[in-house]
Amino acid sequence: MSFQLRLSYISFLIFLMISTLLLKPQNAPLSAIAIMMAIQTVPVLIFAYAVWHEKGNGLLTLTLILLGYMGFATMNCFATGLTQILAFMELGLASWLLIRCSKVVKAQPRGQGAL
Repeated sequence: MSFQLRLSYISFLIFLMISTLLLKPQNAPLSAIAIMMAIQTVPVLIFAYAVWHEKGNGLLTLTLILLGYMGFATMNCFATGLTQILAFMELGLASWLLIRCSKVVKAQPRGQGAL
């Protein structure tokens, strides 16, 4: 179960990086792209330790963060073109990661350690 959690976590991070590069504004400087990528990935990267060590409270907090990503992806589902396609993909990957986190937490005994 931890392999699926880690794989979905890594694939979600890679997708965030690729989608940021694909949707970058025309003639944007490299520093602006780096800042956009940091804003997209840092909130998820904070929970790398919790994912690798399957910390229950950290995974539950990650699910709350993923709900925010899913909200923004849902808003982008009403856009057109590549933005819409990437939004549907982000919604699917975030949902899959949320389900994986929930399953790992559910399999743990009550009172697992914090972040």
